[in-house]
Amino acid sequence: MAKNKNGFGALLRTLVASVMLILIGLFYFLVTLWIVKIGANLLDYTLDGNWAVLAASLLSVGSMIGSAIQKM
Repeated sequence: MAKNKNGFGALLRTLVASVMLILIGLFYFLVTLWIVKIGANLLDYTLDGNWAVLAASLLSVGSMIGSAIQKM
C-alpha cells in the first residue's frame, strides 16, 4: 500500500513540474517575441507575424541549447 502512495506522489510532482516548465517556457517565448518586435520597430522594419515567431523561436531554442551545453 505504501508503494502506491509514494508512486502517486511522484506522479503528482512530475505533473506539477511539467506544467510549471511549460508555463515558464511560454513566458520566456513571449518575452523573446516582444524583444524581436521592439527591435524591428526600432529599425523601422515592418515584420510579418510569421517571421517574428520564427525569429523568437530560434532565439529561444538557441539560448536553451546554449544553456544546456554550458552546464555540461
